[in-house]
Amino acid sequence: MVLAKRLTDAAIQAALRTPRTQDEELPDTAVPGLSLRLYASGNATWTHIFRVTGEGGTNKHGKALLGKRYRLGLGAYPAVSLEAARAKASAYNEQAKRGINPKQALAANATAGGFTIEQLSALFMEEYVRSRQLDSAALYENAFKVHIVPIVGRGLAELLSREDVRKVMNAARVKRARPGGGRGAVIGGVEASRTAMRVFRHMYSWAIEEGKVRRRDNPCSNIIKHLPKAKRGETVLSLEEARIVWQAAGDCGYPFGSHAQLMLLTGCRLDEWASAEESWIDLQEALMVVPAASYKSDRVHVVPLVSQAVEILRRMPAPVDGPYILSSRAGRMPIKGVAKFFKSRLSDQIRANTGAALSKRLTSHALRRTVATRLAELLGDEGDKLVKRVLGHSDGSVTAIYNRYGYVREMRRALELWANELTLKADSSVAAASTPATHVLPRTVLADQEAVPN
Repeated sequence: MVLAKRLTDAAIQAALRTPRTQDEELPDTAVPGLSLRLYASGNATWTHIFRVTGEGGTNKHGKALLGKRYRLGLGAYPAVSLEAARAKASAYNEQAKRGINPKQALAANATAGGFTIEQLSALFMEEYVRSRQLDSAALYENAFKVHIVPIVGRGLAELLSREDVRKVMNAARVKRARPGGGRGAVIGGVEASRTAMRVFRHMYSWAIEEGKVRRRDNPCSNIIKHLPKAKRGETVLSLEEARIVWQAAGDCGYPFGSHAQLMLLTGCRLDEWASAEESWIDLQEALMVVPAASYKSDRVHVVPLVSQAVEILRRMPAPVDGPYILSSRAGRMPIKGVAKFFKSRLSDQIRANTGAALSKRLTSHALRRTVATRLAELLGDEGDKLVKRVLGHSDGSVTAIYNRYGYVREMRRALELWANELTLKADSSVAAASTPATHVLPRTVLADQEAVPN
């Protein structure tokens, strides 16, 4: 009789060196049902015994009973390591507890749709992410390539366990240098882990809904709750600090300085200006119309342009080789590296202008949050709804669907008040629409849209 104990590689190697005339098994107490079968020939294979919850029916109290015993081979040792055998056996035990027979699941996977995590992620990218032309496609692809596939890519999607997901999450939290000494910031961290888990969960939700997997549970659900709580950005510039940033951004010039100034005047998101195209801008109507395909919430977004914004746009060089108005490559590519600009060049310019660094961290979110806060101060309690419209927050009401250009006049007036405060302009009655129509950018034809209010 072999005394059951937790196996180690050293104990296994010692057992293999011991001559034997008959087969025997070494149970592993670390995972119920897992054993290493030792043969008289000197070979060894992993074996796993399990019983499926519910296959034995229910007792008089309605509790699911275990069914008959099943045995599964997990592969030969040392080709399948002790750690790998434990991981497989744990996954099978978890399935059996949920009423899924691992043996039947493996048989089904062998004949139909047995996707690995890597295969399923490629399918998800092709049939969902790229098919929908999501702006976050690069984020999804990076999460799979850097954090998910290297850890669990070869495993079957049907058999992914909660512990497997936790391994991916914990590995993604570790900050590390880029592979091969690549340039750029380190990869990993809490936020990288949070993103990877959201992507992983989304893939499984899609796979279950589309029938790509037979399992009905999402092993990635609610796993994010085990990460530290996300910190909400709280940086808001005072009026004086905003004026300092405005001046420094103007001194930095086109394209990054112009981008920062336009963000301060409109409260737009970083990409709404960074990726703005010539066809979106109508200087005669003093509007930027972001098409639904390029907007975060898949709807048309209209941005009133105050006179200061129109003046910045008029002074810009016209794109000659592409559609992008903020570009260091003649319009072929939109600007990249805005965060780096805030951290280095803009901060250096502020220090040169004032003799001291700004005490608050400059980010695109800080500028957007500052616009929202200052508008709320100017408009009072009644202006909350208007501030949300300026920021472009989604409104799913039926009215909002048909009222695409609603509140443009009110939004313009509110932004004029803020722009005049920001730029120390005394006359707040000057309307952006009164700006002369001579400009570098062509007038956009607002095709297939409702009339724009005056």
